[in-house]
Amino acid sequence: MSKNPSKPASDKTRIMVRPCFEHDIEQVAMIYAHHVTTGTGTFETTPPPVREMKERWTKVVTRGWPYMVASPQEDPSRIVGFAYAQQFRDRAAYAHAFEDSVYVAPGWERRGVGVALLGTLLKELQSLDCRQVIAVIGDSANAASIALHAKAGFSHVGTLWNVGWKFGRWLDVVMMQRELPPTDENRH
Repeated sequence: MSKNPSKPASDKTRIMVRPCFEHDIEQVAMIYAHHVTTGTGTFETTPPPVREMKERWTKVVTRGWPYMVASPQEDPSRIVGFAYAQQFRDRAAYAHAFEDSVYVAPGWERRGVGVALLGTLLKELQSLDCRQVIAVIGDSANAASIALHAKAGFSHVGTLWNVGWKFGRWLDVVMMQRELPPTDENRH
């Protein structure tokens, strides 16, 4: 018997992942606003307007970095999660190290959306000659994100204690990291 009656144990929704386009940003912004207002995975406290989300998306895609959305195969116009990666720091020496971000729409948790997004994102990063992927996870109690990254081969590399203040409490940041082997085209 399923622990959540709204999600049957036999739910086999097939998820497709594709690049995010400008017309997707409104749905992406709604998903992110939910996480800002209800969760501790992001330390933003006010949801950014769609205009700001579009600027953030533009910064990522114009640099050739991956920004992906997930949809159920039977309804590709519905966005149920998004993920993107950007260079870990702006300095040139960090050109092969990226930070990932993954957000899943409410009601779509534990249905393979995060796994599909992160898996696709890692493949995209590997093709860009990324060697290290870093997850900066808000809240050490964020078991879902920590488990998602561990399942994808990330290792815990540190915790920054009490660095964020949200919802009236101090929050940690969990740092996880995964090495990506070079592709045959990117060996050096």
